[in-house]
Amino acid sequence: MIDRLILSAVLGTVGFNGLFPDPPTPPTPMSLQATAKYKSVSAVCAKKKKTKTVKQLCERWEEHNG
Repeated sequence: MIDRLILSAVLGTVGFNGLFPDPPTPPTPMSLQATAKYKSVSAVCAKKKKTKTVKQLCERWEEHNG
């Protein structure tokens, strides 16, 4: 009976620790800036009406991010 109690305590402790994973690392300022730039350029390139300058920007961006 005591070995069942010890076994359940060990399994309960291991299971409880597995319920709460480590929190994710906070994003760095550089990764936030890169994400914002990617979203901004992709939104501009997704529009139908483009000027000559925007077309050139989108072509360079598509070559770089292929």
